[in-house]
Amino acid sequence: MSLFRNLLASLMLVFLVSCAQLESITNPGGSTVSNDDISIDAEPTQEDVLNQFSDVAFPPETYLDLTKSVVVGSDENWFGQIYFNSGLDANSVFSYFKEHMPDTGWFLIMEQQGNQIFLVYEKDLRTAIISISRKRSGAETILAVAPRAQ
Repeated sequence: MSLFRNLLASLMLVFLVSCAQLESITNPGGSTVSNDDISIDAEPTQEDVLNQFSDVAFPPETYLDLTKSVVVGSDENWFGQIYFNSGLDANSVFSYFKEHMPDTGWFLIMEQQGNQIFLVYEKDLRTAIISISRKRSGAETILAVAPRAQ
């Protein structure tokens, strides 16, 4: 029951404090620039954005949904929610995370498989919850990272 409360508290914290858009990572100066001032080459690529989260092992064929994602912070101190789709099926995404997240320092504390797949990891003072939804073609995934309850 304590684990469930900690997870629920972590998720609630993410929802409550997620007030910065993912743009704050790709534009850390926070200056406002109109679309007329940006050339097409200046737009960050999916790879550029994924590289901002060096402490997470993203599966191949990952496509971020920047309109839904909300992140605060950067490097290994970020928290928030990242929405992404994968060309891989849900089982392959699950297997990829299970195999590669420990390589970046995350420790698996819980997994659940069914129509919806959940993986819960801890690293230092943060908790990561990965929710993988099965789709006809590929998988839709939400990665929520929040400070761990003390």
